[in-house]
Amino acid sequence: MATKLATRVLPIFVLAFVQIVPVHAQCDLQISYLVRDLPSPVHGTLKLMHPDGKSTVLFSDTSRQGSICYRLEQKGEYRLSVSLADSSLNSESLEQRFSLTGEEHSVEASIHFQLEPKDISDWSRLDSIPSGHFLITKYSSPSSLVTIKYSHTSSGKEGEFPGPFFSVINESRDTLYGEWLPGYFWGTISVWKDDGYTTLGTTIDTTWEERPPLYPGTETLAWVGSFGRFIPFGRYRFNLYYSTEGSFKGSTRLLSETDSFRWWGNVENWHLLSCDFEVDSYFPVSSPTPNLLDPKP
Repeated sequence: MATKLATRVLPIFVLAFVQIVPVHAQCDLQISYLVRDLPSPVHGTLKLMHPDGKSTVLFSDTSRQGSICYRLEQKGEYRLSVSLADSSLNSESLEQRFSLTGEEHSVEASIHFQLEPKDISDWSRLDSIPSGHFLITKYSSPSSLVTIKYSHTSSGKEGEFPGPFFSVINESRDTLYGEWLPGYFWGTISVWKDDGYTTLGTTIDTTWEERPPLYPGTETLAWVGSFGRFIPFGRYRFNLYYSTEGSFKGSTRLLSETDSFRWWGNVENWHLLSCDFEVDSYFPVSSPTPNLLDPKP
């Protein structure tokens, strides 16, 4: 309570009211919707059930592509459902649930329909089946026990990766997994220009050898993309995402399958670590780079 009151009646009433009406979360839900390869016409419907029981139809159309932004105002559990019906009145639907705690920056939902081989172990076969892919991704604040700090910047002249390096320290009880490969914490870098940050390009290579994730009580190095990036003097921000769930970002799993349709889906939660730093030398001096494959206890 913001203010102590002399009587107990009002505090009891307010507590009861808080339990009934969900607290504001204020987070954007970004939805991308795409239908390809399927015979037309098809009618898609997206419906959102709010924590307070309110239902909102976000999309109901025969359009094959759409983008929707919707403001989520409450904490608690949401249910997002999608259904697709064709001209023969055949219909397929799927519902997925996600919860907001107030720590989320945004939520993305990617929904697309396509044809894929009936035998998913042999993509060379020509016989196909319609499928739906339904992925929900939450982006949240990191744990206070997971921190990042600027370590050093390298020129790359001695054969090491160029650019900045960062220490990611895990003092939580969770095991942390990188965005692109579980044991690598590759991020993006942005440079300050005039009135904001502009993200610079980077390269990702997912063919690296396996490396253990970041276990509780350990730390490791993070860098820009898979191979680093040389940066001149300036003001920068490094961003990386980590998960505590151990799945690749954007991965889906088979949820259901019939002779006529297949559903893939997943709900992910990624945490954003950011580090602001400055490079004050156009040609930074090389410094020894620790073994990148050996997280430190």
